[in-house]
Amino acid sequence: MLQDSFGRPVSSLRVQVNTTCNFKCFFCHMEGTGIQANQLSREEIIRIIKVAAKLGINKVKFTGGEPTLRSDIVDIVRETRSIVSGEISMTTNGTRLKSIAPDLKHAGLDRINISMHSIDPGTFEFITGMDALGRVVEGIKAAQDAGLNPVKVNFVALKGINEDQIWKMIQNSADNDYTLQIIEYEVPRELEQSEDFLKYHFPLDSLEHELSVRSVRTEHNSLHDRPLFNVPVSGGTARVEIVRPMHNYHFCDNCTRMRVTSLGELKPCLMRSDNYTSVFGASRKRHTDSDIEKAFIQATNKREPYWRREEVNESQVLCDAS
Repeated sequence: MLQDSFGRPVSSLRVQVNTTCNFKCFFCHMEGTGIQANQLSREEIIRIIKVAAKLGINKVKFTGGEPTLRSDIVDIVRETRSIVSGEISMTTNGTRLKSIAPDLKHAGLDRINISMHSIDPGTFEFITGMDALGRVVEGIKAAQDAGLNPVKVNFVALKGINEDQIWKMIQNSADNDYTLQIIEYEVPRELEQSEDFLKYHFPLDSLEHELSVRSVRTEHNSLHDRPLFNVPVSGGTARVEIVRPMHNYHFCDNCTRMRVTSLGELKPCLMRSDNYTSVFGASRKRHTDSDIEKAFIQATNKREPYWRREEVNESQVLCDAS
């Protein structure tokens, strides 16, 4: 298995199959890339996954943009299933799941993440630019009916926009039997003083503490060692996972991901844009599988935790001193 110089294994691959989307969420990190006219072909995606599997990577997640906008996404999943023994998942806005969820499951998709950042139609439309909350709710149900479980619903907490809906979402997750993933709005260090971050960032520390106190059982996701709380609510128990990356060295210490961009570049860290490694080099046709292996090794050697224990501790000391 690939392992970086910090002792972190690379066991999961996040594949950006496109950058187009039918939503316009203003905070979308787009896997750390911009919108691109070009994208990897199905054959190129499968070739990369084959090499990754030989190197010990046994989990694949498809992302975008919006991956279900690709007409060949079911074929991509099917061919990936013939290669990868571990979990295959997808992150989507859910608007096309009503029609393709069964096909995705039959092709070999194990589970799905669906973005739903509000259960209020007006707020939902403000965030996404689309009056599509009903379609997303239908998509959640379609994914469950198809057996793409556990269905996780991604909810980015935004100050002044939807943070007042957090406990409503927690209740809704119990009522509708999905796992709620509450995500901290994140930006690179250089944007921490930006207008948008200062305006919308909602820290999750206090919420995580409250959930830990209320939880009857706490689990941990192997990716980033994220806590997953089982919280009693009216009529049942909600499963709530917290994704808190900002200034969280523990989050980075437990990262096992490598990203592949829609242009065929390996991206070791979401928050950095200075350490890409091209999978295919100058000529895709002449590039061998051995060359792709070397690219994975080079990219792995570039991996380093974005947030480090000593930096976070130093920051805390400075805050205390002030």
